[in-house]
Amino acid sequence: MFMQKRIVCAAVKHPSGSMLVGPRHYDHIMQRQAMTNRVAFNEHECICGFLNQDGEFLTREQAWVVAVSAKQIIRKFTDDEGRLFSEHLY
Repeated sequence: MFMQKRIVCAAVKHPSGSMLVGPRHYDHIMQRQAMTNRVAFNEHECICGFLNQDGEFLTREQAWVVAVSAKQIIRKFTDDEGRLFSEHLY
């Protein structure tokens, strides 16, 4: 049975492959994970994106396509269409 891909959470991917996950990018949940992992998640080195229900990391652009297809977008902003932000989802 085919299950449509959906965005389930925000994610920040470190060049080492380590990831932080949470409701919003760099929120208190992600900050706590970074302290626990003792990895410096520098905004300039990391990639902000999202995870789908299979745990696959998607860039903001890839996640936009998935979220539009799954009808998860509840609000749009004129200057960022084509790149997903948490604010599009909730």
